Amino acid sequence: MANEQQANKARELNSRELLKCGAHAIGVEAGKDHGKRGWVVVAHVAPEANVTLPLMLTVATEKGDVQVPLVCVKSEPFKPE
Repeated sequence: MANEQQANKARELNSRELLKCGAHAIGVEAGKDHGKRGWVVVAHVAPEANVTLPLMLTVATEKGDVQVPLVCVKSEPFKPE
């Protein structure tokens, strides 16, 4: 179970790769909103996108590696008005 700091670190370390894979936005949210414990990284992808993303992101801590769940959410990219 990842805490908020670990989830933010996972987002920072993996955001470029997730963007290359098709995510248009990446955030950190409480896992309970997605049926998970702790905190998760959320990758937003376009509804029509067919992307393959990992289920977990790994971050190193002083006490060892922590697996941070990655949740994929279908959403439209932001368009300025």
